[in-house]
Amino acid sequence: MAKSKKSGKVKPPVQAAVGIEKWLPWIAVAITAIFFLNSLGNGFVNWDDDVNILENPNLTVFNWEAIKGIFTSDVIGNYNPLTILTFAIEKAIFGLNTTVFHVDNLLLHLACVYLVYRILQGLGMNAMLAFIGALIFGIHPMRVESVAWITERKDVLFGVFYLGALLTYIRYLDKGRKAPRMVWIILVLFALSLLSKIQAVTLPLSMLCVDYLRRRPLKLSLILEKWPYFLLSLAMGLLGVFMLSANESLDDTTAYSFLDRLMVGMYSYSLYLVKFIAPYRMSPLYPYEPQIPGYFYAAPIGIIIVGYLTWRWWKKDQRAYVFGIAFFTFNVMFLLQILAAGQGYLADRFTYIPYLGLIFMLLAFIKGWMEQPRYAGAVKAVVWGWLVVLGILTFQQNKVWENGGTLWTHVLKYYQNINTPFNNRARYYRELKDYDKAILDYNASLALKEKGATYNSRGKLYFDQGKNKEALADYTRGIELDPDLGELYINRAAVYGMLGNLDAALRDVNKGLELDPDNANGYLNRSLIYINQKEFAKAEQDHTKYLSLKPNEPDIIYERGLVRVNLGKYAEALEDFNKAIQLNNTQGLYYQQRARALQGLGRTEEAARDIQQARNMGVGN
Repeated sequence: MAKSKKSGKVKPPVQAAVGIEKWLPWIAVAITAIFFLNSLGNGFVNWDDDVNILENPNLTVFNWEAIKGIFTSDVIGNYNPLTILTFAIEKAIFGLNTTVFHVDNLLLHLACVYLVYRILQGLGMNAMLAFIGALIFGIHPMRVESVAWITERKDVLFGVFYLGALLTYIRYLDKGRKAPRMVWIILVLFALSLLSKIQAVTLPLSMLCVDYLRRRPLKLSLILEKWPYFLLSLAMGLLGVFMLSANESLDDTTAYSFLDRLMVGMYSYSLYLVKFIAPYRMSPLYPYEPQIPGYFYAAPIGIIIVGYLTWRWWKKDQRAYVFGIAFFTFNVMFLLQILAAGQGYLADRFTYIPYLGLIFMLLAFIKGWMEQPRYAGAVKAVVWGWLVVLGILTFQQNKVWENGGTLWTHVLKYYQNINTPFNNRARYYRELKDYDKAILDYNASLALKEKGATYNSRGKLYFDQGKNKEALADYTRGIELDPDLGELYINRAAVYGMLGNLDAALRDVNKGLELDPDNANGYLNRSLIYINQKEFAKAEQDHTKYLSLKPNEPDIIYERGLVRVNLGKYAEALEDFNKAIQLNNTQGLYYQQRARALQGLGRTEEAARDIQQARNMGVGN
């Protein structure tokens, strides 16, 4: 009977379990998708979406020249060309359809959820624990910033390649390191990850963590076998530091001492640990205080506790815990702002990969308690209850990223003593032409602290409204506060131009360009002054300089064509009109003025065709 019972009654449930197990990673993916569905209706936000996508000159057109520009330039100090390339492809095919951008972010995140499930299985977790771990990774609210913020495509994109490389390494070890082609696969995935986000430099350290968990002896040879990965990390790390330095992103904007910054790093590390279990007060921006808060100096206590526990786990050979804390530490340590590199000391997105280590630790802890029958039920209830809370928090946090207004209003719930959220929300209102709300926010910002940049922004608002007197006063006050901010002079020049004072306008724009020689609008404004003064040769030079900074703007190419016609440079003008039409063939004026260039070259039949085309498009003689 025992034999019959074993063969007849146990086998079907095992088969059923295997069937369910096959679907567990996809169930985790589906649940994650449900909790992020409301992010798909969000738009762009005025928090780096503008410089990465909306105003990025390399995204104006999609051609080989633009692709070359993407891979040979940075965006505000960040070199992540593969991420920018995905934006360029989306824009070329779908335009600025925000739903497409958000869908792609979510799809990449879902791919990461699947890879996390497979990695956890590869590291020894059973199917149900791997499912729980993948679900934690998928729906933890600290993921929202990486998924619901279009700019943070780099997190989910680098995550796919990073996790793919890590999973391949685990399988390479499973094969006894006897599959050389897998090494090349890891290298390719690693390179793609590095081109998506510099944070991927930690991959060889994560591989060492896997080695430790697999009980490979920690010897120098273990490091030397990974020399290609360390070499790639070093090269990309140096490039990243160079670009951040060139953009002054590493400059310390606080008055903190090195000891203060060390406290900031330790406090951030400790807070990331706390927020893994209790994700509270999540904000898109965690700004530096003018002076470091006293409680930051308690941060070493948390570090000492973590260090002591890690030492105990090491001595007791509790490898799951040592692996987890080491993986977390290696992947977060370069993001702790000990060197100033951002506007805040903390960022939810920085935990995207590091939390995988904490997830593994938590699963090992859960496994230990669930193996004790008297506690198994309570543990399950706590875990599933916690997951429900995480999902609800994620669903709510997605709403923060709906637009610039909701984002900065959320930041202002927690931080009303700094300028940034007031200024950025004011800019959001200004772009909506909701000038009354914008003025209130600019006024609130200036009441906190007078800054030249804030007067510059409020001056733009007054200028948009045609309030030239108020705009002039704001730009002038801004120059008094920040005489080295070139944009203030360039914008004041525009006011002088509107008031008919061209001499003052030219004087200001020259000063502005001396301070800020890469300000494209400065060259455009000065070209208008030169055109008004009939100095077409100088206007042509300024148009050319503008187009070297923003090369694919059809209206400015067209304007340079007009100037060249006035100079009698008909061949060069024809080139400009041709390119303008190539970039935008819906403007009748482009055809009308190309006819002038063709007429100047004696190509009258072609000119007549362009005149007729212009008329067909509603443009008269």
